[in-house]
Amino acid sequence: MDRPRLRVLTASWPGKKEPWRARFIRDLHLELADDFDTELIAPQIHPEDPIEEQDGSLRVRRFHYRSGGKSPRNSGVGPIAALSWLISAHRESRNWQQDSIPGVVLAHWAVPAAVIARQSAVRLGCPLIVWCHGSDVHRFGRTRIGAKLLRMGLRSADRVLAASEPMARELADRHAISGVKVLPVGIDSHFLSQRSATTSPYPLKLLWVGERIESKGYHRMLNAVATARQRGVSLSLEVIGGGTGDQLDLHKDVQLRGPQPPAEIMAAMDRSHLLLLPSKGEGTPLVVQEAIARGLPVASTPVGGIPDLFPSGQGWFPIEGASEGEICSELSDLIVGVAADPDILDRSRSALLERDTSGFSRKHCAMELRKIVFEVLR
Repeated sequence: MDRPRLRVLTASWPGKKEPWRARFIRDLHLELADDFDTELIAPQIHPEDPIEEQDGSLRVRRFHYRSGGKSPRNSGVGPIAALSWLISAHRESRNWQQDSIPGVVLAHWAVPAAVIARQSAVRLGCPLIVWCHGSDVHRFGRTRIGAKLLRMGLRSADRVLAASEPMARELADRHAISGVKVLPVGIDSHFLSQRSATTSPYPLKLLWVGERIESKGYHRMLNAVATARQRGVSLSLEVIGGGTGDQLDLHKDVQLRGPQPPAEIMAAMDRSHLLLLPSKGEGTPLVVQEAIARGLPVASTPVGGIPDLFPSGQGWFPIEGASEGEICSELSDLIVGVAADPDILDRSRSALLERDTSGFSRKHCAMELRKIVFEVLR
């Protein structure tokens, strides 16, 4: 029996030069590979990224556009690049052909993917699912053109998914998109393995995991750590993740490790005392779910779905400054405080280790998405 076709248009996908980019989307679709015949279209950000690729059972085709070697989240977007993206994605999507096998079009990141995905779904006569993940709503969706593209892509969708409850509320309040289902992407099973109750010895070990970009609050974090050091705190800072890097990296005693596989990230979390993420906007970040699963306390801004991940507040240190200076100062004060009183972090770790984190599993997310796809196929 033929499996249903799942035709995926995603605004981001791993490549040769940046294998960490949107890896969670790739891993999720590999979880679903036995259920669907999956064809993916993704942008080619770097010349090294192959135009055609067989990734396991996933068939991937990339379209070339004027990226300048930068993703939209890394400021690789402007009027010319955006228009080039839309034209090239539309041209590539025309290669999807209608046939007798039931199918669904799925778009990851409503801006810019949903408009092209909607056109494909109409042409193919099949349902459309759009999944909003973060910057498509809280960054690009707040611009005049981005908001128009978002509404055009979502209003005719059969299902709209959002990575966090605040994102779903924003879609309803700002864009009049109702009936949005909240579905965070799950984490790798590595992080759900047995956890150790033993705390790593001091001095204080701080951890950053993620892209080293402004929207994630990377420079905020570096400045706060530098200030804490100037105030006499003995600490180490380990940074895992890709990014362009700059002079800030070079003079603040940062241990830069670059992108790492899940097992290495898990090991880093297990030897650290506090994860730092003073981000400007988020969906429901995987790194925070991973930290909770490993019993690692988190210091972050209260953006996106992060507060919902801490229903009791335990294990989370919200950084709520109204300005850049206030955020850096508050984070620095927190670092000084927990270094002076390690029991604060020990209590937070103990509370996190008592939580049931099975609902964070990527397998759970894949099961939910599978159910949604078969619902719209009926």
